[in-house]
Amino acid sequence: MNIDFRLRAPNRDFLEESVFGYLNELAAESDHDIKTLFVGLDKHNWHYPRLLRCQFHSLDIEARKAVYGQPDRHWTGCATRMAEHYGPNAFDVVVANGLVGYGINSASDFRRLMTQCEQVLKPGGLFVLGYNDRPDRAPFPVLPVAREFFESFVPPIAGVEHHVHPVDDAFRHVYVFLRKARASAGKTFHAELRSAASGR
Repeated sequence: MNIDFRLRAPNRDFLEESVFGYLNELAAESDHDIKTLFVGLDKHNWHYPRLLRCQFHSLDIEARKAVYGQPDRHWTGCATRMAEHYGPNAFDVVVANGLVGYGINSASDFRRLMTQCEQVLKPGGLFVLGYNDRPDRAPFPVLPVAREFFESFVPPIAGVEHHVHPVDDAFRHVYVFLRKARASAGKTFHAELRSAASGR
């Protein structure tokens, strides 16, 4: 049976083509496997490991969704407690798309999510936040809180001119590109992001 569960929407097209294309460029230029964590998983994401050259990890609070993850790289647990499972500085990239208003429904939950994402990211790591910028889905400040934890970052993706990138669709979906502050010494993923952005 040939069933395609992919969501056909402009915001998903941008993620799967433009953002994933950028991540694949980073992976091709890196001297190590790019560990990428997707926070939240369902049947619409089953094909993501096939699209990415990164080491794909995922988590979701619902045990039934583990089937869509990669063997030994999926964790069934709560996003607001993921640092207890993964530990600090575990991932080069964290993608949290579609959580705000769909499980992360309060300002306090969102702040906890940002705390956890910051903890599991390596210094200089890339954080991609996607959400529907509508009062019914995000009735609390999103950007000011996210900026408390991360630095703004404009990736070299065609059409992206700001770290907040709106997608022209009925959902008013936006993607926010951020990165964790770089450590004071030692090699970090931050340097690789800068190299990619400068074309070197």
